[in-house]
Amino acid sequence: MAFEFDLEEFNDQLALFNLTCPDNEQIVEKLEELCKSFRKTSDDICNDIVSVMNNDGKTVIDRNILAKLEERFEAETKKVINTPRSMKKPVKSVRVPLSERSEFILSGGPGDDEKPHHMSNTAFTKLEGHFLEFSPFPNSPANEKFLKRSDPGLVVSAIRGRKFQDKGLKGGAKHDDKVKIVSKLPNNFYGGDKSSMVIDAKSTRMSEFARRLQATNEEIADWGNPLVPSVDFVYTYGQIVHDDTRDNEKFGENSVALMINDEDGTMIRLNFSKVTEDVTLFPGQIIAVRGTNETGEELQVDRIFTPKALPVNPVETDITKDIWFACGPYTAMDNCGYEHLCELLDQVVAEKPDILVLAGPFVDRKNTFLNKPNLTITYDNLMEDLLCKIKEKLVNTKTEVIIQPSSSRDLCTPSVFPSPAFRFKSRKLDMIKKELHFVPDPCIIRIGQNGVDMAVTSSEPIQGLSNSEFHRSINQENSDRIARLCSHLLTQQSLYPLEPTEIPSSLGDLLEVCQLTSTPHIVFAPTKLASSAKKVNGSVFINSSTLAKGPTGNYMKMSINLNAGELGPFETVADYANIQIMKI
Repeated sequence: MAFEFDLEEFNDQLALFNLTCPDNEQIVEKLEELCKSFRKTSDDICNDIVSVMNNDGKTVIDRNILAKLEERFEAETKKVINTPRSMKKPVKSVRVPLSERSEFILSGGPGDDEKPHHMSNTAFTKLEGHFLEFSPFPNSPANEKFLKRSDPGLVVSAIRGRKFQDKGLKGGAKHDDKVKIVSKLPNNFYGGDKSSMVIDAKSTRMSEFARRLQATNEEIADWGNPLVPSVDFVYTYGQIVHDDTRDNEKFGENSVALMINDEDGTMIRLNFSKVTEDVTLFPGQIIAVRGTNETGEELQVDRIFTPKALPVNPVETDITKDIWFACGPYTAMDNCGYEHLCELLDQVVAEKPDILVLAGPFVDRKNTFLNKPNLTITYDNLMEDLLCKIKEKLVNTKTEVIIQPSSSRDLCTPSVFPSPAFRFKSRKLDMIKKELHFVPDPCIIRIGQNGVDMAVTSSEPIQGLSNSEFHRSINQENSDRIARLCSHLLTQQSLYPLEPTEIPSSLGDLLEVCQLTSTPHIVFAPTKLASSAKKVNGSVFINSSTLAKGPTGNYMKMSINLNAGELGPFETVADYANIQIMKI
């Protein structure tokens, strides 16, 4: 049903305002009741509840907040009921003869339970025109809400570099700027991770971090044993883990342990009560600490040391590129028309960017239409036909298209992360396999010999960190939370630093494939969080959100013009770029 409450999605939205909803049975049940009673979704009630909480100065939802929210909804309902009839718009009920109803409706398609009194013919309007020609499944119902969307082409957010110039943008790019993968490729086949290999990889990673931390912090002369009771300060390093022995307490300041780098993976509890500076923690994070262990039971920490981001690679100063990025899903959740993707490709044909990056999911496991009996095509064939349609659409352009799967949601790729590139054994794809770049998730793509490095991942690491991170700061209300979450990827030198992961993963492969050897110039890391473009540690993080989100969606356009000057010692590619996140 549409009017359901999703706690995870709700907390994702509240996190943008530094608010939270506790996983409390009574509170969740009340929110579910409000959604059903007042026909609201999680999205609908978010703005109202943020307003109520800001008025009360609270950051955590409680029963009083919900009582005030209910009063607000009841007042809105009474206002509608008391509106004079002459001011109300009549609702037209359309009766459709049984013989004219599509299989989609007869099979109980999405939305049937929302309109029990009459049927609207919008759900089974047929695809027409270029949408029908493009769709890999022409029998899909059309998405009329998309056709009636407002503000297409609206710029949702933008960053214009201080040295960006439009002049000379076209025609200045080299013709030999080839797109190539410079990161390690994941395995095509997975067995069980060998424990010895995982342990060696983790130990090597922690040892490297320890070396870098000593090099940047002169006071760390040597590493000590934090398990030995002593009143003297000891420096140690390791990986943050959730200490779930403390009454199953949620991960936070009071439920943290450090797995030190020894053969047994020994853990010691950490106490951060003496730390006066900011505290930022998440499972899988590698840090060093200074503290005392007077009782032999826990380490009283007073200093935290975290590594700095790696430097960026030098860039040729005569590069000009137009790069577009979009993330799936590419069609509405209740159809298979791919109108959103068709509209995006129309824009590509019109403006001819140099590179188009399309990240999954393409055939989305959350799409309800794909489970209908009238879908008379296999998922692989649907994907293959979609790829052919993409190539046909762009046949007269020189745009290089990069295709990346989503291991957690694409039905045509193994559900294991890191995920290899799409592989299809199909003759009809043989002609276009060389013309489309199929890349794994994650990967780093370089444009040219000494060009721009673009990291791309569909694994939603920022979302995972948002769900798991603990942060304490005096200035917490004024800090940029999204920028902080993005910075973890760079300081931890990994495109997925969270452990355990929120998606099925090969841990041994993850430690190698996700590893960064330098800071990428651009990181495409889409999430369910609000779209944004952030400059972080010499890089720029792009979250365009999804191309298909209800009746609309977002994608990104970036123009890079390094002909405008030479990169200075503290300048980044973002200083010479114009980035726009657009509504489709």
